[in-house]
Amino acid sequence: MSLPCPYCQSRDTVLLESPQHLVINSNLPSAQNNVMSPLALATLGISVSKSLNIPPIAGALVGVLIGGIWMLMTEDEVQKSSHPVYTRHYYCNDCDRDFSPSLRN
Repeated sequence: MSLPCPYCQSRDTVLLESPQHLVINSNLPSAQNNVMSPLALATLGISVSKSLNIPPIAGALVGVLIGGIWMLMTEDEVQKSSHPVYTRHYYCNDCDRDFSPSLRN
């Protein structure tokens, strides 16, 4: 049984479900990811290497490497903690409009 379209009252409607991936239990705030980004850690590596009389390029490379590894680890955690949630909506074949099943006249 299909719902009538609230716009044109046609019964030629189709139920559509579209997945949306929601992250649950995100323990890592985005500010922490910004601090641990490869660019931020490369900048930190440059300043530390200058103070230790080491070539700055070495500090930058170490920072980029550590930041890249950090991003890969946190990306895997986000993918593991996300799951699809399906939202339902209807599409009217007569007037080409989408509407929510909760929308009433």
